[in-house]
Amino acid sequence: MTSSGTPSVLTTEECQAFGPALASAAREDPTVYHLLLTRLIDANHGDLTDLRRAAKLRDWAGVHRSIHRLKGSAALARCPTLVAAGKSIESAAKYRKAAVVNALLPRYVAIVTEFNDRLRDLRSNRRSAPGGGYVQGI
Repeated sequence: MTSSGTPSVLTTEECQAFGPALASAAREDPTVYHLLLTRLIDANHGDLTDLRRAAKLRDWAGVHRSIHRLKGSAALARCPTLVAAGKSIESAAKYRKAAVVNALLPRYVAIVTEFNDRLRDLRSNRRSAPGGGYVQGI
């Protein structure tokens, strides 16, 4: 279960890839790694807030922008489930399909929430930092 009370969607393998992927992006520097985690968590939270507001207002450019940023975070951490889910909403927003965006949004929000939960787990677990060994099966 996620912090929002929804069932887990991300696979164990996906979650196990986050630490190594972000450590590589941080060039194995523990300080940069933890700064990157903090930045991703904060940005994802803000982008999710912006996405909800944009969807409510039918601001399709805003929906697209927020999804695009969230997909970038997911791609950096190697989270294909979140990237794929984002593509579906992005496509619906492009064609101004409010009903489709609104139907897909709850599941997408749950996936982003779970993704951020796993990033928070990595940030709070110092052993997940480069040089500290990666914790498997967060």
